[in-house]
Amino acid sequence: MVNPDIPTALKVFLRACFGLAFFSPLFIKEGLAIFKSTNYTLHLVRIFYMSLAMGGTYFTYANLPFTVATSIGFTGPIFTAVLSYFILRDRLKLGQWLAIFTGYIGVLLIVNPTGEINSTIYVAIVANIVTGLNLIYARKLTAIDSRNTIVIVGNIGVIITSGTWSLFHWVIHAYHNSLVNLTWQLPNTTDTLLLMGMGFLGAFSQVAYITALRYASPGFLGPFEYSRLVIAVPIGLALGDAFPGQQEIIGILTIVGATLYLSWKGRLNDK
Repeated sequence: MVNPDIPTALKVFLRACFGLAFFSPLFIKEGLAIFKSTNYTLHLVRIFYMSLAMGGTYFTYANLPFTVATSIGFTGPIFTAVLSYFILRDRLKLGQWLAIFTGYIGVLLIVNPTGEINSTIYVAIVANIVTGLNLIYARKLTAIDSRNTIVIVGNIGVIITSGTWSLFHWVIHAYHNSLVNLTWQLPNTTDTLLLMGMGFLGAFSQVAYITALRYASPGFLGPFEYSRLVIAVPIGLALGDAFPGQQEIIGILTIVGATLYLSWKGRLNDK
């Protein structure tokens, strides 16, 4: 819905700025104490992954049909389970590895229904991987820092990274566009209002998810992502996307089933 000609970095920058504006009451309440942390290195690592995840996700939705982009996004919990095994040392049983493999098959069914692969799909998959890394490091931070600190520091970090990249993009466009053809389009009033709404919803989502991570593992929270599936197809159709084909529907259901199984087994392991 936002103009696809607006650079991805600029979209992320404006969305993060609007999100920070909605967080401003936290500054009034806590002041500079909100920046106090016992491990800034973890915050920097999370900011890096968070910036990549947001940029990759925005690029994906600008270049893929809405339904397909949303469906690939459902692989996030699967990647998170694998990353948790290597980073958090979470144990995975044979059934869980089979579910991960099954979910991968579901991805193949979605991304290649016609025999042609859109290169943007690779960006979407990488974005889901770094989203999983972002969640894992957010989970680590919930054990040592407050929710407000995690949210504010992360948001400011994204503003700095995306702002720097936006400036670089503008310089290349303004002075070296003969070498690298980059478009530069500022948002109009409609785009600004949409980005403002995304900033508000994103801010609310961050607070809710960081709070949830304090009480549950990323694997357990994964299935709640599928509430998006109920509205993804209608929104996609409203935006002019074709209705998902049989192979794509099978792929979506395969990913959903695999992730539900992973989350169910993860919940049993937590108990």
